[in-house]
Amino acid sequence: MIDNRDKMLIRELEKNSKLSSRKLAMKSGLPISTTHRRVKILEKEGVIKGYKAIVDYEKIGKPVGLILLINIAEDTPKESYVPLNNLKEELKKFDEIHEILEVKSEKWDLFIKARLNNLKDTNPFLEKMRKIKGVEEVNSIIITDEIII
Repeated sequence: MIDNRDKMLIRELEKNSKLSSRKLAMKSGLPISTTHRRVKILEKEGVIKGYKAIVDYEKIGKPVGLILLINIAEDTPKESYVPLNNLKEELKKFDEIHEILEVKSEKWDLFIKARLNNLKDTNPFLEKMRKIKGVEEVNSIIITDEIII
């Protein structure tokens, strides 16, 4: 069972996954050995699934961020329904796509976060998304600022 101490450790690791056990212990007020043990248990139980770098996309040539809103077709022309998991697997193949969020809203089924080299790449990328079997509609939002908490 996860308690408030575990939740605090998780929150600190969300902010900075490179914190050493020593620094994490200092922030939490727990002994180093207890902190290390708790983090290992959280990893083993799958609460902490992994660690991810926070990238400055401008420095790697991907300054344009997009949020794509995708409406999934209930039936495709001449074919039957495309299962959502199949569609997500197809989307994972695109290097531009960094996150896929399944949502329940009035119109949209997926929110996708993507990174592009420049604005000129936006229309060709959107056209590729529209051609995917099972995608009925795609809308895009350009990210103008991003704050990772």
